[in-house]
Amino acid sequence: MSDPNSGPRRQNPTTSLSGANLSLAGRAEPSSEPLPSWVEERARVAVNRNVRIAGHLVFQEPVRIEGHFRGEVSSSDLVVISEDGSVGGRIRSPRLVVLGQLEGEIVSSKSVVLGPRSRFTGKIEADNLTICEGAYLNADLRIGCRSEVRRH
Repeated sequence: MSDPNSGPRRQNPTTSLSGANLSLAGRAEPSSEPLPSWVEERARVAVNRNVRIAGHLVFQEPVRIEGHFRGEVSSSDLVVISEDGSVGGRIRSPRLVVLGQLEGEIVSSKSVVLGPRSRFTGKIEADNLTICEGAYLNADLRIGCRSEVRRH
């Protein structure tokens, strides 16, 4: 029996889905691919903490959702759902970081990151998906689907 406290400790091991390839980083070796630098990118707050709103939000800049939103979010840039934030509905964005809760659909995304305390239930269509250890995922996945669509 081995001591669980012995040996090197790893920070944020991830599972990464890119194209249709599955890489289980953090099981045997730490991920050689760090999270994308844009995960830490600054974004304007679109829905403040302790605010509940419903509707259709459209942005041309990076945005952050810190409150509770129901509906559709469209952005030509980055969308971040903060740790205390939640979204119920559809998100269309080339880059998405989920640190909080999302129930619904992620459509036509280039890159999606599910953070270590994120909770996602629904459908994901993306070129790349990174899942941090500790994330909850219950989804129908179509990874690498945008490249398939372009060929036809």
